[in-house]
Amino acid sequence: MRKTSLLIILLASLFPAFASSWNLGAEAGYALNFMSTVNTWPETSYNPGHGADAAFLAEYAFSDSLSIHTGLRYIGKSFIYRHSYGEYVTSNYLEMDHFLEIPLAIRYAYRLGDVSFFAGGGGYIGIWFLAQSFGKNTSASETFDGAEDYYSHGDIMPFDDTDNLFEAGILAETGVSVHLASSSRLDFTLRYEGNITSLVRNYQKNTAHRYDDTLSFTIGFLVPVGGER
Repeated sequence: MRKTSLLIILLASLFPAFASSWNLGAEAGYALNFMSTVNTWPETSYNPGHGADAAFLAEYAFSDSLSIHTGLRYIGKSFIYRHSYGEYVTSNYLEMDHFLEIPLAIRYAYRLGDVSFFAGGGGYIGIWFLAQSFGKNTSASETFDGAEDYYSHGDIMPFDDTDNLFEAGILAETGVSVHLASSSRLDFTLRYEGNITSLVRNYQKNTAHRYDDTLSFTIGFLVPVGGER
């Protein structure tokens, strides 16, 4: 972790010396999340969920072809949790997990007139800061005698010691840029994020680790700031 931090600081220190221009902007779009787990419970399933993706962006361009991207991203990663006891469904709710992330990616672009095609990759780190539930759950009971169903409508799910609030992963992206007047541009980006840190701490044996893999589509707008290419 210390070596990674030093590398990021070194790259940042090189930007003013070598970058021929840089752009600032924002993007927003849709995220489809696939939550995977080592499932230790029978009759339990996790289905993909929908969310939002929005970010403030900073791009350091070495040339028309090569650039480095970073920023501050909000992303909602959800999944549908379903658990049954025989024919009785005890839980069927959507969990929406909210994250703030800092991505760092290298991007290569090939320009044809006012259109560029690009591809890139890198990694990200983030913080899981909020969890909500929407749907049905059942109060704990071994026999279901006296158990009660309750429905949540965005209820906040409190964190506990088994939750790992830090996340890190890899990302890959591709898309199309449309160059507008005054060197501004629109980016249409398809991005994959693969989580490499479990959202569950390994405090006990047979822990059901959870990992988020997210596919998102965003539309971004960037404007040049500073020097010229």
